[in-house]
Amino acid sequence: MNLTIIQLGIMHLNDCMDLDQKSLNGIWTKSQWEIELTDSKRICLGVIEFETKKLLGLCSAWLVIDELHITFIAVDPMNQRKGLGKFLLSALIKRSKSLQTNHIHLEVKDNNEPAKAFYESMGFKMVGNRSNFYKDGRDALILKKEINIKS
Repeated sequence: MNLTIIQLGIMHLNDCMDLDQKSLNGIWTKSQWEIELTDSKRICLGVIEFETKKLLGLCSAWLVIDELHITFIAVDPMNQRKGLGKFLLSALIKRSKSLQTNHIHLEVKDNNEPAKAFYESMGFKMVGNRSNFYKDGRDALILKKEINIKS
């Protein structure tokens, strides 16, 4: 598989909505995706299969002063466990470093063991908890990765 990371834009709206639906049961609306793909303070990266141009994974983050807050990350269910999440998150971390951010934050459902293990393998540490964060009443764990910090 020949993969590449691209900056997603409004022309990828339908692909993002399709992947959101397939991987996370459509957690965002069309208008939320439109904002995510057009706001200059947000980064939306996709991993594309080069020959077919198919969107296989995406991540989105908000740039807030010197921090990046990951708001969405998903890989097509048929392509999970193939390293695409790591490829995508590594690209986002590299972009974050180039933007001189100091921290990357995200929330993960407290019972999502595979995601928690993945983020830990990527250097994220648990720093807090948001009670009753998800629609089903589950808590979110707040994870953080420090970057560009000078000792």
